[in-house]
Amino acid sequence: MNGSEIIKKFHSALPGVTKWIEDLLAAHQAEATAVGSHGFTRLRHYFPDKILQETKVVIVAAVPFPPLSHFGLEEFSAMEHMPLAGITYNDTFFVHERCKTESLFFHELVHVVQWARLGTENFLLVYGVGIIQFGYEYSPFEQMAYSLQRNFDRGNVPEKLFELIQQETDAIWRQVAPVVGK
Repeated sequence: MNGSEIIKKFHSALPGVTKWIEDLLAAHQAEATAVGSHGFTRLRHYFPDKILQETKVVIVAAVPFPPLSHFGLEEFSAMEHMPLAGITYNDTFFVHERCKTESLFFHELVHVVQWARLGTENFLLVYGVGIIQFGYEYSPFEQMAYSLQRNFDRGNVPEKLFELIQQETDAIWRQVAPVVGK
């Protein structure tokens, strides 16, 4: 399958995936708590208080991943069964109960900023194209989040982190937008 066929599949799957995400968030709304309420004090040094109060986290026994093969994206079927520590959907992230660390919260907050910058459809397009092109670990959004997380773990986070994430997200979008027809 060539690149344009995959992009067509992405576009046709977006409404179903978006609805799945909306339904998931609605189903877990009562369990979702503000990130800022989890007692991770270092996060306040890097993310605005507004983000820490408005971003929600749901602690789960199994991290939910969309059934992408059901939406015609068979290329992602292996990811449906990956053991995940966490995953972000818009302004909410899900964390496995055994992986509730400040480092993982930091990583997922990077994704929250990416989602906010691009919106749901564009985020999903960029994320999907990145995985198809480079694989999960080397996809641009994961590369950014993992790199910043390593810096966080070493106590060496770049200054103006929030703006940096936005700038790098914009740069990734400029590369992917022509590929996805935007």
